[in-house]
Amino acid sequence: MRGGVRLCYDGKVFEDASAEQARAILAAAHCVTQQTIDPADPRSGRGEGVVVAAGRLLFRPAVEIEPSGLGRIEPQELARAVGPDRDLAEHAAALIACASLSDGRIDPGRLRKVVEYAHAMHVRAGWVRDVLQVARGHLAWAMADMTRRNRSTFPGWASPDDTLTEMMPYRAQTDEDKRLAARFLALEGLPEGTFGHQFWAHFRRHGFGFPGETEAFAGLFAVLHDGLHVLSGYSTSIQGELLVSTFTGAMHRRDALRAHILPVIFEWQVSHEVNGIGARRGALDPVKFLVSWQRGDSMTTDVLAPNWDFWSVVDVELDELRVRYAIAPLLPADAAAGDEVIVADKADPYAN
Repeated sequence: MRGGVRLCYDGKVFEDASAEQARAILAAAHCVTQQTIDPADPRSGRGEGVVVAAGRLLFRPAVEIEPSGLGRIEPQELARAVGPDRDLAEHAAALIACASLSDGRIDPGRLRKVVEYAHAMHVRAGWVRDVLQVARGHLAWAMADMTRRNRSTFPGWASPDDTLTEMMPYRAQTDEDKRLAARFLALEGLPEGTFGHQFWAHFRRHGFGFPGETEAFAGLFAVLHDGLHVLSGYSTSIQGELLVSTFTGAMHRRDALRAHILPVIFEWQVSHEVNGIGARRGALDPVKFLVSWQRGDSMTTDVLAPNWDFWSVVDVELDELRVRYAIAPLLPADAAAGDEVIVADKADPYAN
């Protein structure tokens, strides 16, 4: 540990950045954070916390910085420092965007600066347009776009006409639904240490319905999302949901910010309702957030890939599967805090 931040994860987010590039990226990120701390808001200052933690966690060698000493950097200066490396530019723009929202405030001026930095580095990803729309006051439009993009990253779940698909499609419970539910229930019979058994235990401990049961979420979403809870080790607390979504976006890479990371920052740090779970504020811990990004980015298998097959790995030991997928162990200090989301009247706290 150094300066209160753990340096144990072997991430590759900015592994090729030079010291000059690192300082330029961190300076830009600092420029879009809250400059005056509000002692009445516990979220205040977390943007600066992201900048400090990013220097220590995401760059090799680690970059120790004092934010007040970074100075200002203009978009074209940042673009010159980053140069032609597209991966570096994409990661830099993403970090800058996340830092701008980490103190829980929507500041149109800072968000426009995020867009200027992205455009100067020729980053034209869809999230840049969404951030610009938020800066223009069109938050609802941007959130609707992010919700659609989120669904499109789960193979088979998105609607061809871009409308939102049914979240709970089994209320009528057809015979086919019953057979599907029975297949998931049978996972209880697998050895305790297997991924499949731990997936079953995760659902039972929290009282979640298995796909095919009347109150269950769509399997095209739930199997992958809750499977990633099991694989990553993140809980179902509000902070855990923010971390597992960040982990998922970093793992999947395609549309990571627009589909997975920015929506949960808006919902559980800024406090804007997105998906019906309920808006909260203050869930973003700078170190935990960047560790989840780093752990996801380091994975060698994309669980959201169309060819990933849940049923083909249910009998694999969970620890072995984590090694196979290059999922770094989660230290207790980096785990999610807070009460878990549990359906109390259906949960079995002794399922294991």
